[in-house]
Amino acid sequence: MKKKDIEPSNIQDRKLNIIEKLILLNDEDLVKQMEELIDTSVKRPQLKRFTKQELIDRARISNINIEKGEVFTQEEAEKLSQSW
Repeated sequence: MKKKDIEPSNIQDRKLNIIEKLILLNDEDLVKQMEELIDTSVKRPQLKRFTKQELIDRARISNINIEKGEVFTQEEAEKLSQSW
């Protein structure tokens, strides 16, 4: 069976089963190996730190947008973020 042939609900059940087993696991070395395996398997976007100048520039742009009234309410922002 190929990975993509596994039903999503089955994957969720299997992940929950693994979590239950990990809760009972007391072997420090094995837990460390699991962490390393997960860390190398999960593809996370590389984060970039902002420079001080970039932060200042972003703050200036935000202030200009506020002055122009180009803002969203909390409620509007939450609705927008649901579609992301």
